[in-house]
Amino acid sequence: MARRAATSARITDGGWQVRAALAAVGAAVALTGCGTAAGPGTPAPDVSGPVYPTVSAVEVSPTSSREAPGSDDHGDEQAPAALPPAAQAPRVVEAFAVAWARSDLPADVWWKRVAPHCEDGFAHALRTVDPAQVPATQVTGRPAAKQPPKNGAAVYEVPTDAGTLTVTLAAVAGRWVVIGNDFVRAVR
Repeated sequence: MARRAATSARITDGGWQVRAALAAVGAAVALTGCGTAAGPGTPAPDVSGPVYPTVSAVEVSPTSSREAPGSDDHGDEQAPAALPPAAQAPRVVEAFAVAWARSDLPADVWWKRVAPHCEDGFAHALRTVDPAQVPATQVTGRPAAKQPPKNGAAVYEVPTDAGTLTVTLAAVAGRWVVIGNDFVRAVR
């Protein structure tokens, strides 16, 4: 029993050394994270300087199925149409405004008159308009450019007997088409 007590005393007396050694090992494991993201035994990268993105092997593979930058994988598009002449824009606006201000017409007739001047999506949206609710009955002046035609877009204001009609145009397939409108009633 004396022998066991002596051994026990040694462990107890030297316990701080064992605990210190275990703490050092634990700290080393915690600081290294049990290895690097690349795997055990691989040195950690030096991150003291700037870090730049790298290209993966998939991105540089000559047999990659990704298309080359600047190419088109559809193959059915045509070159964009040339911009229509700026002088045509006010004519389109005026024709649309005259058709739009015909609040006396039945809805189907009214729509057939405004639709040819509009982009397809906007023409479709105008099918929901009740022409009897259009406040103007006639155009009273010529279109004035609020934003003259530039880079395929333009905005015009048209005076009517009830206020100002604002018409937004876009160049689509080589012609000016109406893509939106707004109306501000005149204050009387």
